[in-house]
Amino acid sequence: MRWDMSSMPQVNDTHGNQSVHILMQELGSVLCLDCSLHTLLDKYIELLVNHFEARCGFYTPFWFEELSLVSSLRVFKEEAWSGDDAELDALCERARKRYAAYPDDTFLYDGEDDPFICLRLADNGHPEMWLIIALEKPLSNEALNAFVPLVSWFQNGMVQCRRKTTLDSTQTRIDEMTRGMAETMAQLVQAEKMSELGKLTAGIAHEINNPIGYIRSNLETLVQYVETFEELFAEIAQWAKTKPGCSEMLQELEAKYDLSFLLEDAHEIVATNVSGIDRIRDIVSDLYAFSRKGEGKMMPLSLQDVIQRCVKLTKTRFDNHHQIQVNVHTDTPYCVGDASQLEQVMINMMINAAHAMPAGGVLSLDLSSTENRLILKVKDTGVGMDKVTQQKIFSPFFTTKPTGVGTGLGLSISNGILQAHNATVSVESAINEGTEFTLSFPLYRESSD
Repeated sequence: MRWDMSSMPQVNDTHGNQSVHILMQELGSVLCLDCSLHTLLDKYIELLVNHFEARCGFYTPFWFEELSLVSSLRVFKEEAWSGDDAELDALCERARKRYAAYPDDTFLYDGEDDPFICLRLADNGHPEMWLIIALEKPLSNEALNAFVPLVSWFQNGMVQCRRKTTLDSTQTRIDEMTRGMAETMAQLVQAEKMSELGKLTAGIAHEINNPIGYIRSNLETLVQYVETFEELFAEIAQWAKTKPGCSEMLQELEAKYDLSFLLEDAHEIVATNVSGIDRIRDIVSDLYAFSRKGEGKMMPLSLQDVIQRCVKLTKTRFDNHHQIQVNVHTDTPYCVGDASQLEQVMINMMINAAHAMPAGGVLSLDLSSTENRLILKVKDTGVGMDKVTQQKIFSPFFTTKPTGVGTGLGLSISNGILQAHNATVSVESAINEGTEFTLSFPLYRESSD
């Protein structure tokens, strides 16, 4: 940074290392907040005004070489700003002139009459945000040198806040699109167009699935590249130690470009993207299952055997606080169906039951028969559902789970599979009284001849 130190008055430093340490702690607390960009900038202004015991402070966007006075918070010793906007406009003009003289500096300071500081917070593709603080008195060299390293903290906090806002906005749009798709799907179901819908879904899943593979492969390659860069920088650092002056120069470059943060953030960005791709892959898998739910090899099978296999397969989804009870009340537990598809139905219902009983409970699977039907009751002691939810649970993309958990296709797929097996499903539930699904299959009996 380039300050005019010769003309700057020397004052007693009341903002030394201890004061900066307190500011770091307060800034860390602010950066942990889940808040909007403007709220974050408000907090920045409040911190800086209090730290420097400043006269006033505000933030304003800098775009195309112009400053616009649109601050949502102006602080005057912890009271609302009641002065003339002309003073704030004058500060903007002084900051702009300082920037014209030192365009590469992210921290601007003028210690002449009516001293001020200005933090330039940049983010690619967005206007810079300038935090302008009007001081009561000039700052000492020691106070300035102690504060300057914190400027990058303010900037990184704003960048991360913008990223989160973008992700939240994207998630909201995805949720809205999903709800729209669900409504469309429900209309198609009502119009008995599930066959055409299955073809459409298969086509969408296919088109989505094609780029997923190479995107994930590229991300894995990118991880290797980042690791290679880390190894390269480490070797360069070792080499620099053997050359006079090189090690210090390398450290300065690393600090200038914040190399450690870039490498760490690169890993985090790639990991987030891989997680997102895996999430999309799971959704595509459900879409494929949704489009193929009527297909399968039909043959006589024991539903009791299917239940036992599903209990083993879902064992890890339950813990010591859960009990699974299997009760068979028939000597003829046979129906005609596709074992893998019926396992999919059973596993989905059992996993849903586990989610409904996070603190533990009982899941009972009761198999019985009538003269012509094989009846399976799947009952849990979980949180239950209201009547409105019960009417929607078989609709495509409907879910009561938090965002990012499940696709809302599980029960819709299960319902389609059961229909293909000439089976029926009904549900009884009440809030805090658990849920019971009743599945009814045509009973299979071997011919005596």
